[in-house]
Amino acid sequence: MLNPTLTTMKPYSKIIAAIDFTPSCRNALREAVRLASLNQASVTAVHVMDEFLVHELKRALSTDQATIRADWTARMKKFVDEADLGSAQVEMEVRIGHPFAELSESCRVHAADLLVMGAKGSRNDPGRVGVIAAKCVRKAPLDVLLVREDAQGPFKHYVTCVDFSQNATDAVRIALALASQDGATLDCLHVYQSALAMSMDYGGMVAPMPLGTDSQAVESWQRELTEYVAEQARDFPEVKTRALVLERVNIREAILDHVKETHADMVVLGTRGKTGLRELLIGTTAEKIVANAPCSILAVKPEGFANE
Repeated sequence: MLNPTLTTMKPYSKIIAAIDFTPSCRNALREAVRLASLNQASVTAVHVMDEFLVHELKRALSTDQATIRADWTARMKKFVDEADLGSAQVEMEVRIGHPFAELSESCRVHAADLLVMGAKGSRNDPGRVGVIAAKCVRKAPLDVLLVREDAQGPFKHYVTCVDFSQNATDAVRIALALASQDGATLDCLHVYQSALAMSMDYGGMVAPMPLGTDSQAVESWQRELTEYVAEQARDFPEVKTRALVLERVNIREAILDHVKETHADMVVLGTRGKTGLRELLIGTTAEKIVANAPCSILAVKPEGFANE
């Protein structure tokens, strides 16, 4: 994980790119290579074969597991060669077993700090994150980047979300580093949930507070967020940042609405481990954003994250 006290411009050093031979994973592979070139990082492309499929191939072709692995490694090489990666060097690995377990093990063996996966959705049809990709976002013990099928770096407009926790700070720092590399802008959002916002979202069923109370609270949060973002961005003066306080009851909808309105092409989310943080960016909130955001998403795991 990226230590928030570091000023490094190289947040990732060992990248795993999951390969399932789809167009979306080819796009993800290209993004993995692009990130690697910016950070002098290594890339390993990993394909996981289902054990049942291997068993059936052995029986149908009267062959052995080593031959099947060699055949699929050759297919991977062809796939990588056709991805038009220039002179980039990509290691290749074929594993057999459950996709999530094998990807996690590959990340452990290679001491990877980023897993890059394709997401089949696009801006016009975002809700198509695969089961394995969603599980990796939730449980893989490293940062996970989901690259949308129509995405193409460098990204231009990043969005990250702030609840002032340590993990949110880690996410902000990584977003700043990546935005700096891409020459992108960065919006840092904090969603303020007031009784007034709740009364508006629930059609007036909750008695509203006086407008002045909420206005003062929003101004206070805006000052705190502005100071916080300025402090985090001190090492990245070239990144144009905005500190935005949104007054809403539904955090997930507030973030998604902002992403859509600003045409952001990358969201950087802090997630949590077993211990949990505050409501922002954890559990179902992060998962709903992953499933519905019309752009690529980087899920940043907290220090000491443990999968379940």
